[in-house]
Amino acid sequence: MALYCAGKRHLMTAVALVMVMAIATGRELYAAAPAKSITAKDGAEMVLVPAGPFLMGSLEGDADERPPHRVYLKAYYIDKYEVTHEQYARFLKATGRKPPVDWPGGEMPAQLARHPVVNVSFEDAAAYACWAGKRLPTEAEWEKAARGTNGWTFPWGNDPGNKKTASGAEGKEKTWPVGSFPDDVSPYGCHDMAGNVWEWTSSWYEAYPGNSQRELEYGKKFKVIRGGGAIAYYQAESTRRTTDRARSVPYGTYDGLGFRCVKDL
Repeated sequence: MALYCAGKRHLMTAVALVMVMAIATGRELYAAAPAKSITAKDGAEMVLVPAGPFLMGSLEGDADERPPHRVYLKAYYIDKYEVTHEQYARFLKATGRKPPVDWPGGEMPAQLARHPVVNVSFEDAAAYACWAGKRLPTEAEWEKAARGTNGWTFPWGNDPGNKKTASGAEGKEKTWPVGSFPDDVSPYGCHDMAGNVWEWTSSWYEAYPGNSQRELEYGKKFKVIRGGGAIAYYQAESTRRTTDRARSVPYGTYDGLGFRCVKDL
């Protein structure tokens, strides 16, 4: 009987220890949940895109958007807004890098402080991201941040509706202060992904898995750019669709091409 009681006490102690450890682990997991938003070194607000799969590509757009396919991504943070002239000016002051060609005398136009910076090459954008402790998004990261996990055609849903964005007639062939169009917000809170400037990604312009179409442009020649619309990109107006793909040579600069950054957890 004594042995039985002693064994029972040991069993109860072991069960209690397991319960305590489970509770502690649960608390640790809860405490480790990433914040919904953070402020980065460059002062930019960044929003969380949780880990998980999403649908990339579309059957509705150009041939290079096909076929739709599921992609799994780890969690990451992405800039809520495109990088602005004033943010880029702080980067130049800290690094001595050459200013964009549209800055008269190398000085930032004060009236453009809150507009997305443009006329930056892929290398310029990547250097800024590195300085800020971030990096440029992959094409997949950009698309997930724009459309979410429901496969939306536009950042706000599948119906273009009467949503106003910094593109087309509303764009008026100029850039706008970031966040000027509250209709243009993605499921994660990113602004201007269906308007304002085109944005560099780190991805080469390649065919999607399962796409047998052959294009001379495919390969490590062009970087994918996404978004855009305020200024037509070589006479091509933005469709505002989250799956729309365009491309640029990495050394290219353009009045309607800027960027935003991502950060790993």
